[in-house]
Amino acid sequence: MFTYESILAKILAVVLLTVFIPIFFLILLKPLKIINSFHLKTVKQRRLPLLFFTTISAVIINYIFNPIHYKIPFYFFSAVFFCGLVCVILSFLNYKISLHATAISSFACFVICFSLYYQISNLWLVSLVVFAIGWVISSRLLMQAHKLHELMTGLSLGVVSQLIFLQFWYI
Repeated sequence: MFTYESILAKILAVVLLTVFIPIFFLILLKPLKIINSFHLKTVKQRRLPLLFFTTISAVIINYIFNPIHYKIPFYFFSAVFFCGLVCVILSFLNYKISLHATAISSFACFVICFSLYYQISNLWLVSLVVFAIGWVISSRLLMQAHKLHELMTGLSLGVVSQLIFLQFWYI
C-alpha cells in the first residue's frame, strides 16, 4: 500500500497531470487560435482551460488518491476541484477571478493546516508561503493583470476552499 514504488508513482502521476499536461494543453490551444496569449486576458479565453484543469483535478481525486489511505492529498485536491468549479461558474458569469491568488492562497492555507494537523513547527515554510502570497498579489497588481477585488476574491476562494475540506481530515 505505502511502498516506495506506489508513492513514487503517485507523485509522478500528479506532476504529470498538474504540470506537463496543462502546459502541453495551453501550447496546443494557441495555434488553434482558441487563446491569443498564455496570459488568458479575457474571461472567454479562460473557460476551456479552466474546464480542462478542473477535469484534471477530478481525475486526480477519483483515480490517484484514495480517501481512506491518502486522506490529506485527497481532500487537498478536492478543494482544488471545488476552486475550479467555482472559477468555471464565475467565468460563465463573466467575472474574472485571479487564478494565481486562488492557487497560492489555497496552497498556503494547506501548508498551514498541514503543519497544525501534524503539530510540526514549520515556521520557515509558513513564512515562505505567506511571503509568496504577498509576492504574487503585488506582482499581479503591478502588472495590472487584475483589479484588487479580483485578487481578494481569488485569495478568499483559495483559503475558504481549503478550510471547508479541512473538517474532513479529522473524520
